[in-house]
Amino acid sequence: MPMFFIVTANFTDDGAVAWRRADGTWSRAIAEAGLVDSETNAKEHAATAAQREQREVSDPYVIEVAVDGGVIQPQSARERIRATGPTIRIRRPD
Repeated sequence: MPMFFIVTANFTDDGAVAWRRADGTWSRAIAEAGLVDSETNAKEHAATAAQREQREVSDPYVIEVAVDGGVIQPQSARERIRATGPTIRIRRPD
């Protein structure tokens, strides 16, 4: 499986997981994440986001992913959980 890097963060308005697209915008779907072939380049994207996009996302960082059949698969258990949603149902108080 080919290995790539993507930039992830959390949206500042609601804390949801954010995935950086290739065009520099943010998505809530990992399938839309922009694949970067170099960790160095991905870290540059994360640094740019940290400096310029603080109102939209917080604490961007780089993760390693594999692509299998066009599906992006995070390589760590933590990131797989973040990509698939909470492990328990969250109920809003309203």
